[in-house]
Amino acid sequence: MMNKSSILLLAALTMVVSCAKQDLEGDIVAGQETAIAWMTPLSDDTPIARMSIPGAHDAATSSITAWTAWTKTQELNVAELWNIGVRAFDLRPAWVDGVMGIYHDKYSAHVTLPLILETLSLALVKHPGECAIIIVRHEEEADGNTSEWPGAMARTLQDFKDCLADWHQGLALGEMRGKILVLSRNTYSGGPVGAYINGWTSGDDIRSQMAAGIVGKDGISSPLWVQDYYHPQGKNDKWQEVKELLDAMESATEPYPLVINHASGYVGSLPDYRTNARDINSTLTWYIKETRKPAGIVMMDFAGVGTSKGVTVSGDALVQTLIENN
Repeated sequence: MMNKSSILLLAALTMVVSCAKQDLEGDIVAGQETAIAWMTPLSDDTPIARMSIPGAHDAATSSITAWTAWTKTQELNVAELWNIGVRAFDLRPAWVDGVMGIYHDKYSAHVTLPLILETLSLALVKHPGECAIIIVRHEEEADGNTSEWPGAMARTLQDFKDCLADWHQGLALGEMRGKILVLSRNTYSGGPVGAYINGWTSGDDIRSQMAAGIVGKDGISSPLWVQDYYHPQGKNDKWQEVKELLDAMESATEPYPLVINHASGYVGSLPDYRTNARDINSTLTWYIKETRKPAGIVMMDFAGVGTSKGVTVSGDALVQTLIENN
């Protein structure tokens, strides 16, 4: 009979085996080969805050098997998202049974933060002209807000310190090439590595959305605008929030704010991510093509896929349009 330690070790090894082998280049989606190195031709002095960057909300949830109706926001895994051009990844780590796993609420994505960092590090070795941004939020529901999380998070990042970037106001693409920038919504021991995010809001008031900040290890706060209005009343309600922040970005002056604009969200009595994606992804794609405004980091559901469970979600068109907008 297995003791508790053996059971925990077996669980950790099972999680590792399930996602350790990912052939990044072999996972390229047909017709999107050029997206794997779309940042490489851009000028080194391009400010990160003025780029249009495709991002994936709850980026690691493609492998979630429980309560799929409201926990799964992506069809592609992190390697596949990378290969079709996604460069910003929303991740929710929790410290459960000695493993820094990724969760959505209390449901496991069956992948660990170290393995995602390893995957992105490998991608950047193969394509050193690119960079990646990770936005971290401690998924407290999964580990009961354990006091061990800050220390475990610090140790995890320490293991990858050689490929992590430091944030400062005016950060340019040339400084980021081959690196991963970690922006954390929670503090951890000895941080920040990358930067902390202060003032994150999920409200619909643009004044509060424009009042957030990013604090690097130099202790200086840079402006951050973030729209994460995730439970709108419908298409028009959500689209107004997305568009308002997008329009405001056009008139921003230096120091330019980093903008994180969430196309993601859900509607209905149960979270219905596909309905929101159907309504918002295509509308945002059209608007960016028409206006050619800088878009910032756009966090979307079902990035890189045209349909999900028979619903036209236009995640492929939105990713490609953002890439072409640079």
